[in-house]
Amino acid sequence: MSDHPLQHQVINIDYQERYGDVMPDQREGLTPEAQRLLAESVSHNTIRAMRADIRVYLSAGFPLPATEPDIANFLSDQNKLGKKPATLIRYANSLHMWHRYMGVSSPARTMTIRSILRGIKKTRDMRQASAPALRLAELHVLLDALDRNTLRGLRDSALFALSFYGAFRRSEIVGLRVDDLDWQPKGVTIRIRYSKTNQAGRIENKSIMQATQETSYCPVTLLKAWLSTSGISRGAIFRSITLGDHIGSGPLTDQTVSDRMKVALEKTSLTDRGYTPHSFRAGFITEAHLRGKSDTQIKRISGHRSQRTFEQYIRIADEFEDHAGDFFS
Repeated sequence: MSDHPLQHQVINIDYQERYGDVMPDQREGLTPEAQRLLAESVSHNTIRAMRADIRVYLSAGFPLPATEPDIANFLSDQNKLGKKPATLIRYANSLHMWHRYMGVSSPARTMTIRSILRGIKKTRDMRQASAPALRLAELHVLLDALDRNTLRGLRDSALFALSFYGAFRRSEIVGLRVDDLDWQPKGVTIRIRYSKTNQAGRIENKSIMQATQETSYCPVTLLKAWLSTSGISRGAIFRSITLGDHIGSGPLTDQTVSDRMKVALEKTSLTDRGYTPHSFRAGFITEAHLRGKSDTQIKRISGHRSQRTFEQYIRIADEFEDHAGDFFS
């Protein structure tokens, strides 16, 4: 396989820091503001995923730019290794993006490649494992396991409760900043600047209700308590905490949310249920649906635009719960 000079340009808020070696340097002749807007055109998560996918491709011994047989053989080999169909589709998309950014012809969308992917789908079980819904009762069990007299316990309580009642994705919850909060008499409105389905930076709002009765599970009350106790008045809301109880300046990472949830789950009887941070989002949607909330009401919180995707989030653990055939006279 040839060692093309572009092969090692694997897709690095500054243009070079974000795009690095994955995309060609397009900054020549651009003003600083134009460079900033160029860097903001693609999200960090998209570039990070693209970089990781391209590295898998190169590590497998295939060259860039690629030929149609290169990509077809790569996808076939990865399929043989047991990679999920969704992962292989993402690999093909990342390879297509790389070729487009490099200004060379992309062989990743040809009939042959599309047929390879269809063949993979037909021969594999496309039912992907979904994070189980962490329902309201389980949320209470999780929150009860946390010691709110400690900084970590208070932070994690606010983090988990808000993740549930805001149906947040991990990337959204860790990205929240104090200036995204708009306190209202009935709760708080939270601005979401970027999300998985909103890469253009369109401002979205989630309104989180404050509990009307006394409860230790209110997300708004817990959020207020965390901000007051931590002294955080600007910047990232959810931050790291050192062993000496010093609060960091930067936001938590996606992985830290998973780690903290795992630690909390180990203190409960819920450890073997497969819950992940995405279970908060699925749990809120499922709980709201079973409590009779309309799809429109729920999607105002979840941010879904696709009805089909939205319905996939409704996870009913008991197949007889809310059954359509529950009438006999």
